[in-house]
Amino acid sequence: MTFTRRQILAGLAGLGVAGLGAGGVRYWLGRPLNTASHDYELIAAPLDLELVPGHKTPVWAYGGQAPGLELRCRQGERLRVRFINHLEVETTIHWHGIRLPLDMDGVPYVSQLPVKPGEYFDYDFVCPDAGSFWYHPHTASAEQLGRGLVGPLIVEEREPSGFAHEHTLCLKTWHVDEQGAFSDFLVPRLAAREGTRGRLSSINGVSNPTLELPAGQVVRLRLINVDSTIT
Repeated sequence: MTFTRRQILAGLAGLGVAGLGAGGVRYWLGRPLNTASHDYELIAAPLDLELVPGHKTPVWAYGGQAPGLELRCRQGERLRVRFINHLEVETTIHWHGIRLPLDMDGVPYVSQLPVKPGEYFDYDFVCPDAGSFWYHPHTASAEQLGRGLVGPLIVEEREPSGFAHEHTLCLKTWHVDEQGAFSDFLVPRLAAREGTRGRLSSINGVSNPTLELPAGQVVRLRLINVDSTIT
């Protein structure tokens, strides 16, 4: 039996639709279901955060905090993250700076389909390099990062570094007004220069924080720029 090009394309389209609807997980055609256990369960969901004193800002958060939950693994180890989308929009997670397989890279319609509201996706990859990395969406990036969907990923050295103390500091500006309401995330004339700077600067989601350090000790500070527009 021979098939026309139209029949083959129609058959592939039908398989694709069936695959996308199965199990609440969206995969490219032919991608097997991942049954391995996961190290982290990371939920993206709305959160009211007090960025401006006395006012609540409706941010989007990973793991109930913005910036999001700090993920950690050791160099050369596998990181398994079940990402669950409790937002009302499609999204993904991109692992910024990590060398990993394309299908784990989190770029919608390039390496995976977007994770729809109420669905989940299992990310599973080896972290080959030690360092201070971060994760964020690659879907409507200016808005989703601007609303708080950013978080640190720390890959510890294969051999202990010798630092007894360390802190991760995520630097981010927020596009909010005096009442904590969001303003424009992206202004074209500013973006073409140095980026659309937010009005409120923060470290780990707090404006003007105080960091307590042990006296007479060497402390490693991991500084990560998780801002959506300022580099």
